[in-house]
Amino acid sequence: MVAVPSALTVPSPRRAPVRVLAVLLTVLLGVVGAFCGVAPAHAAEPAVGVNITDISPATVDAKGSITIRGTVRNTSSVAMSWVQASFWRSRDPIADTDSLDSLAASSPTVPVGERWFHEPGDKSLANITDPDGTKVFKPGESASFTVTGTASSMGLTTTDSAYLIGVHIQATPAGHERMTVGRARAFTVVSGPSTQARVAPVITLSSDPSVRIDGSFSDDHLAPELTGRLDRLITEAATRRSTVLVDPGLVDEVTAMAAGYTVNGAKGAGTQAAKDWLAKLTPLLKSGRAYRLPYGNADVVGAARAGHSTVITRSAKALDVKNPARTLPLAVTDEAGALDRPSLARIASMLKPSLVLTAAIPAGPAHVQNGAAILPLSPSLLAGGPDGKVSAGQLRGRLLAQSLLMTRQKLPAATLVEDVAELDATAPLSGSTSWLSLTDLSESINSAENTASPLPARSKAATALAGDWWADQVSAAADAVDWGNVLGDSLTADLQTARVLSRSLSLSLSSDRRRAWLRAAMEPATDLLSGSGVQLHSAGSFVMSSASNDFPLTVTNNLTETVKVKVTFTSSSPQRIGIPDTQVVEINPQESRTVKFSPRASSNSVVEMTARLASPSGRELGPEATFVIRATRMDDIGWILIVVSGAVVLGATLLRVRQVRRRNGGRAPYGTVDASEIGSGPAGRDAVRAEPEGPAADDEGPGDEERPEEAGTRSPGD
Repeated sequence: MVAVPSALTVPSPRRAPVRVLAVLLTVLLGVVGAFCGVAPAHAAEPAVGVNITDISPATVDAKGSITIRGTVRNTSSVAMSWVQASFWRSRDPIADTDSLDSLAASSPTVPVGERWFHEPGDKSLANITDPDGTKVFKPGESASFTVTGTASSMGLTTTDSAYLIGVHIQATPAGHERMTVGRARAFTVVSGPSTQARVAPVITLSSDPSVRIDGSFSDDHLAPELTGRLDRLITEAATRRSTVLVDPGLVDEVTAMAAGYTVNGAKGAGTQAAKDWLAKLTPLLKSGRAYRLPYGNADVVGAARAGHSTVITRSAKALDVKNPARTLPLAVTDEAGALDRPSLARIASMLKPSLVLTAAIPAGPAHVQNGAAILPLSPSLLAGGPDGKVSAGQLRGRLLAQSLLMTRQKLPAATLVEDVAELDATAPLSGSTSWLSLTDLSESINSAENTASPLPARSKAATALAGDWWADQVSAAADAVDWGNVLGDSLTADLQTARVLSRSLSLSLSSDRRRAWLRAAMEPATDLLSGSGVQLHSAGSFVMSSASNDFPLTVTNNLTETVKVKVTFTSSSPQRIGIPDTQVVEINPQESRTVKFSPRASSNSVVEMTARLASPSGRELGPEATFVIRATRMDDIGWILIVVSGAVVLGATLLRVRQVRRRNGGRAPYGTVDASEIGSGPAGRDAVRAEPEGPAADDEGPGDEERPEEAGTRSPGD
């Protein structure tokens, strides 16, 4: 039964304050919870992706108009109505390079800026969908836009100044109020009569490597490059009179193409293009504006930072005397800004560079250190942006704006140019707006002075080399040594090894691509070392009829190179039968050769043997061959050995007896007594027993006259 409290029951006076306190606490917690509770999660706001494809012209005066073209894509999951693009700008001139860098890294909502709605003919606006909402912009759908604004009308009135401009996309997503759903920004310059800027684009002639360790081509990517990117670069280098950096590895590859080449057995497509390109290169090498890069454009700065001097020596060893770029002064580049003083000292002592271009020092005058002219690089000149965007218009706008500000601050502006987009971004201005001057590095180099080094004592900047690159180098180098050992041409192998390993550290390769390319470049060596091109053939068994025999094996060389190999053996019972390694044999391409091996057996037995091809130094090549050796006549051989041994012992004994007789003059040696001369009494028996067991009497020297007494009589008392 459940007890029901009486109506007269009243709370205890002692509990009342407790209950009141509990109620107050509950109310307080509720109020606090209302203010401090966790806000519910909201889905990300609808957005679109915006890309600026073109800005024209690249620079204007205050009265000029700027046109921005681009594309927009609905990247959200909801449809949008009345999607509209509008010209956006910040009316604040950019003061200096630090401000430019800050804006380039800023959020898309910084600075606040303003949209422009008042261009005549509404040219500053572009309706992607109609304002009435009869059409929607569906998820995944794309469209293009064009907006235009006049500089002075928009408030961009300060000439000789850089500004930030862009596009805003507004829309009404389903279930939302009207909002800004996308933004894109770019830099531009409003010029005036006194506007001046200088920039030094350093044209780099290099490419991804394509030649493997055996000299064959892994692909034909250079063929279209020689009529495209590399042709544009070398042509502009001559036209602009720019400083040029040439990769000797590229020169070797193009030279091989010009001589005729194949790719995977098919004729290469770039022979004529290679000849034409080399014809343009020849005068450039003699221009006085050309430098050579480390072979393969290898990252010697990263190697020096890691303490691996072998990489640096290989890059020097890879450069053959026949390479036309060999006589050029050496230039080292460091866009990663990873160079420090110890690394420079190591590189300078081993390679003797004339020029070092590095982002590890701030923009400023050149200086001389360790015998080299050290010039600052400004990779950010071609960084584009803001927002990490690198469309043609954004690349061009960033370069013009930063060059203007650096020139105003009397800072040298130098950057590496490696592709067509960068060529276009650094192109000379045309017409009345040609306020940008393109220069080479000669003036900066000639003015370099011996000043305190601005390089860090120890750099913490990440290098371009990452991952297990050194382990890959060590493994490939070991394979290359054995490959050369098998081919029997160590000089050629050393040169090819240095070239491949230098190319594999090219600054144009990322870590993943570097490993993949090195693996592909080493395939001719790894294939040979795996035995796929050289085969060993053996019978299943051999029978020994004596303690040693000669038996044949056949080695077939299916490669296009002559190889030198030997055969090694492993016995399952070496104490019974063993086989020494064969002599090293030389086998011509597409030929077979018989190799003799000589087992040694110590007893009758059946022993399983394993044979493998090996390099002259002993590295095993390819799969093994197994066979059985049967030694079946070892018992007969044992008896023969016993008989021969007995005959030898008997002959030696007879020879000794004969020698003793000769010394005794033909008489019996002492102690040998004829039976007729010995009595039958005790004296006779004693005489026989008293025969000395030592040497014959003739060998005992003085005292021979006393021996009859000793032999035939006894002294008193015996």
